Amino acid sequence: DGGKNFDYLGTGREKHSDNHALWIDPDDGKHLIAGTDGGLYETYDEGTTWRHFSNLPISQFYKLGLDNSEPFYNIVGGAQDLGTLIGPSRTMNTEGIRNQDWYVPLGADGYESVFDPEDPNIVYMEIQQGLLHRLDRRSEEVLNIQPQPGPNDPPERWNWDSPVQISPHNHNRLYFGSQRLWMSENQGHSWTPVSEDLTTNTNRYELETLDNRVWSVDALYDTGAMSKYATLTSISESPVVEGLLYTGSDDGLVHVSEDGGQNWRRSALPEVPARSFINDVEASNHDSNSVFVVVDAHKFGDYYPYIFMSNDRGRSWKSISGDLPDDTIVWVIKQDHIDENLLFIGTEYGIYFSPNKGVNWIKLNTGVPTIAFRDIELHQRDHDLVGATFGRGFYVLDDYSSLRDINGVINEKANALLAVRDAWWYVPNEPMQAKGMPSQGTTSFVAENPPFGAVFTYYLNDIPETSKEVRQKSEKTLREKNASIPFPGWENLQLELSEDDPKVLLLVSDENNNPVRWIKGTAKKGLHRVNWDLKGPAPNPITLTQPAFKPPWVGDTEGPLAAPGTYKVELFIAHNGTLQTQGEPQEFMVKAVSNTTPGADFKAIAEFQGETRELSRQISSAGRKLGEAANRIRFMKAALLETPKATEKLFKDLNDLNQQLAELRMRLYGDPARQRMNEATSPSIQSRVGQVIYGHWATRQNPTETQKRNIEIARDEFDTFKGDLSIYFNDLEAYEAALEAAGAPYTPGRKFD
Repeated sequence: DGGKNFDYLGTGREKHSDNHALWIDPDDGKHLIAGTDGGLYETYDEGTTWRHFSNLPISQFYKLGLDNSEPFYNIVGGAQDLGTLIGPSRTMNTEGIRNQDWYVPLGADGYESVFDPEDPNIVYMEIQQGLLHRLDRRSEEVLNIQPQPGPNDPPERWNWDSPVQISPHNHNRLYFGSQRLWMSENQGHSWTPVSEDLTTNTNRYELETLDNRVWSVDALYDTGAMSKYATLTSISESPVVEGLLYTGSDDGLVHVSEDGGQNWRRSALPEVPARSFINDVEASNHDSNSVFVVVDAHKFGDYYPYIFMSNDRGRSWKSISGDLPDDTIVWVIKQDHIDENLLFIGTEYGIYFSPNKGVNWIKLNTGVPTIAFRDIELHQRDHDLVGATFGRGFYVLDDYSSLRDINGVINEKANALLAVRDAWWYVPNEPMQAKGMPSQGTTSFVAENPPFGAVFTYYLNDIPETSKEVRQKSEKTLREKNASIPFPGWENLQLELSEDDPKVLLLVSDENNNPVRWIKGTAKKGLHRVNWDLKGPAPNPITLTQPAFKPPWVGDTEGPLAAPGTYKVELFIAHNGTLQTQGEPQEFMVKAVSNTTPGADFKAIAEFQGETRELSRQISSAGRKLGEAANRIRFMKAALLETPKATEKLFKDLNDLNQQLAELRMRLYGDPARQRMNEATSPSIQSRVGQVIYGHWATRQNPTETQKRNIEIARDEFDTFKGDLSIYFNDLEAYEAALEAAGAPYTPGRKFD
């Protein structure tokens, strides 16, 4: 009725309740699209039913925490109006990280969230205004553990995102902030305040706002959706010194206690607008006297990246904003636990790192959106960097440890292979028939897992130039000078045509220096990564063609898994027939995930699979030889008709060779007539080995007696087959010689005198 009356659209339970955008189809008033805090929804019946677009990774995360689960850690994060979410950093399936791998144990808005570092079943989470909870993942029960003031205490002021920290010295000790600091020694069962008010204790309704004046309380709107003011926003206890505490507040104060909260002193920051928001305080992982502070003044129109470091426990400060862009709000800072000079920051426009403690900052661009990273965490065991974005979900940089060495490597101007993180050994499972979730459509979001196996990081400063590249570089210089470009000469042009491009190769060897696998890398200057899938080379013959279409259940050819143990990798450059090592080899471990069948003998399994691979390789080679023989016979049949001197014997012998070839193919591959008619056939040499590869290579279990017997039978039969195959090719070459003597046109494979 033109807006005279309004009613609810639907029941309100089919979609998220916080609406921000609505589109109405101009051609169909019942077709609507709604944008909400929970994502995008579509209805075709004017709100009776809604479809959620679950393939859009657009969650708005404020904070995150990481646990120490094995083999892969989990992430907990607090999101805007999506509650607190928990899920894996990677999975052991071929799909990756799916929507169903995550769940929401706590609703409303989610904020600061931390895992117990020693017990991943215990998670601390909060709702806005300091409603702190402890989750026990064994029962999935959530217990509220918010501290409560005593009878004569002033009201507790909680920030919308109240800070919480687990002590690095005692995983049962919690710190939590209102306007004062609270401490619990028993996972939140009881609390003790360890400070007085650490803020300015300002009444926000007495502050000037619009037009630089104080407004009537009647002019204020929706104060219930505002954070309290004069509250703590960050807490840090020094990992080096127990009881050395730092706090920051939303009204610009930093406080320090060197005795576990018994005494506090205020620390004055230089050149910071009054009442600026202290986004983060981080005590150094290395130096007991060092601490970092990040300050945010954007609410006053000041977007400068205020980052400070103190080397005397907050008595004096120096700026480490370095060469950051002037309009970059900084939300969080972290220091690497191994290299004290390596710092990371989450900003309004992405993630930066500094290799020299804030003198210079380098933006991480590849694969990282230009969006607000409200929080970042460094996983000390796995050396991962995890970022919480406000609008694009979580991002993980796997194994940033190479950044510790990047300064030295670049300064040395040499090719180098960087340290390798240990690799987990397991068999990725396929939860949906085949990788890619065939038949599931495209409405579910899946984040790719990191590359399976061992990941190798290498830096290339110099790559050999081809003759063509040298010529073109010289010609470019002449062209820039408007000079004539000389003709290079026919010999040089011929050399360019025959010269191969340089190749980067990495050789994986076992603890006994036995070569295991060549891995191909990228041959361009800069920093690169490539992974080894923990497998030997595939036994299949080389093919240089790719099918136009590959069904989803048909995977790439692969070799068997190598055994767990110690390995090393070495970097090489191959060019013009030379193979030169680059830098120093790196050693790493391949570690078994503890989800295997009891009694599995990994070494014996790898040896059996290696024997199977070699037998399969030989069988595949023999099969290709049979295919080549068939092709030679096909050409010889045509050549006979073009040979006037062809005798009856030549026709008969060629027919005999063709029949013998069919018999050999049947021994190797089985009865083609029965197979063509879908009738049961006796196992062939190849099918016995193929059955073992299919049934055993995707496991880390001991082979069955049936599988071992299959390989034994196939090996015995193949030994006899190889002898017969050799005799056959002798006969084939003798026939080709007779064909040559009769003056037949050339056919493939024939020897030429």
